[in-house]
Formats: sequence, structure tokens, C-alpha cells
Amino acid sequence: MKSSNRWRSALLLSAMVFSSAALALSPDEEERLKECKRPKFRDFVPEQKAEVDAGVDIAFHVSHNADPFTVTAEARGEKMKVNVVDKKTFYLVTAKLPQLTPGFARIHVTAKSAESKLESGCLGQDGWLLKIKGEEVAKPAEQPATAQ
Repeated sequence: MKSSNRWRSALLLSAMVFSSAALALSPDEEERLKECKRPKFRDFVPEQKAEVDAGVDIAFHVSHNADPFTVTAEARGEKMKVNVVDKKTFYLVTAKLPQLTPGFARIHVTAKSAESKLESGCLGQDGWLLKIKGEEVAKPAEQPATAQ
């Protein structure tokens, strides 16, 4: 009986050692996880689902770990010219909304991380939805049938 208990203890101990070694991260793997800190976006102006005119100014903040030369903005596939201002703890980005037809448009913003060591970069993405004002095409009112 004593020898079988010793074997059980030995098997249990070896299972614990090998399972912790299998679950542990190597230093290279830990570094790769830390390499990608995606830029964050916040404070969108005008706010989500606001009703605006085409050509209005828009603005948003990007975290300071972003590369300011990689910040982009587009609406319905049309790229906007962005102006990036360093505010020490974040970047203030401004742009002018393109002349779009009335309806909804998603403003899609991206930026790569300045701290990324990855060749492909570490891309942060976000966006918000705006309603573009305009003259809605009114449907002609149906004429009531006249009784004869």
C-alpha cells in the first residue's frame, strides 16, 4: 500500500510541475503581448447620432500613444483632411465633413500606435454615426378617390 501511495504522490507532483510549465508564458511571448497598445478615441463632436449639415466641422481626441502622422478619418468612403494638435496628454483631431447626401453617415477613424514594434503596426479603430440634414424627397400625397 505504501508503494502505491508513493506512486500516486509522484504522479500528482509531476502532473502539477508539467501543467504549470505548459501554461506559463515565455519572456518573448509576454513581450509580444505588451507590444500592441492600441490608440483609444473619445470625445466625438458632434456626438453620436446628432443631426448635422454636410460640411460641418468634426473633432475627436486620440490617446497620446498614437502616431499623429497615421491618424485618418473618413465618411462613406471619402477621406477627410485631418488637423492633429498635440495637447501633451492627448491629440486633438479636427476635420471638415465632406459634402454628403442626406441620410446617415458613419465617421470611421483610425490611428497606429507609436510604440508598436510590430511590422504591421498596431491599429486602433473607432467611429460614430451622424445624420446628415437635407431636403428629404417628399412622396406625393395620394389623391383620394372621387365618388361618382
